[in-house]
Amino acid sequence: MIHIATNHFRDPRWVDIQLRHLARHTSEPYEVHATVVGIDERHRAGFDHVIDSPETPIEPGTRSQGKMLTLLAEEIGRQGDPDDLLVFMHGDAFPIADWVEPVRWMLAERPLAAVRRDENLEPTPHECFCATTVGFWTEIGGSWMPGPVWDFGGRPVTDTSGSLWANLESRGIEWHPILRTNAANLHPVWFAVYGDIVYHHGAGFRTPMSRRDFSEYMSLPVPLRNAAGVTRRLANRYASRKMYRRIARDDDFHLALMGTTPP
Repeated sequence: MIHIATNHFRDPRWVDIQLRHLARHTSEPYEVHATVVGIDERHRAGFDHVIDSPETPIEPGTRSQGKMLTLLAEEIGRQGDPDDLLVFMHGDAFPIADWVEPVRWMLAERPLAAVRRDENLEPTPHECFCATTVGFWTEIGGSWMPGPVWDFGGRPVTDTSGSLWANLESRGIEWHPILRTNAANLHPVWFAVYGDIVYHHGAGFRTPMSRRDFSEYMSLPVPLRNAAGVTRRLANRYASRKMYRRIARDDDFHLALMGTTPP
């Protein structure tokens, strides 16, 4: 059995898209476990298991996503067998090809495979797509909470994957990175294809701004920096909405990103 852990925040747009692509590209029995915030009953019905948000408010951000994915993994650990696959996936991420066989090959060599966003100067396994087994995750006490920092262009940063990265490093465990394979890059971080098997839209539930975006104009004087920030936000939001419309109407949208069809 494959257990897929995902989360959706106050925006149901990605639910049907994600479930449709999972059904199309998952070649083994699977269940989808989701945390939801502000998602109506019609969309909830598509998931096999749903955990509502806790009493404390959950917002679409790093710490909240990590907390909810960790809660899902704990729940799956109580239900699943140690050899079952455990797959973490952002709500705006989904497979675009048969992903199960390639992932099983990766896990035959190393106990965990995950996106690594070299394009965002991240050395860590990213939770937008990460696969392991229920047994391994339980054994290492896996968590998606922020942990130790790393260097981002001379600036220390951390993210949801920090604690897992430190956990693996301290145990000397090597993991399999799944890297960006775009032929066409509409943004240096967003709209990414990884390993030719999974798509991650990026910032699907929040304002689409990345560290790469901020780093490009933070050295400017404050008035120019503010103007550049507004311009970049507007441009990113336009690009994100345009790509979403393409995804919604064409399940093979990713071929343009992979260079198979015109962008």
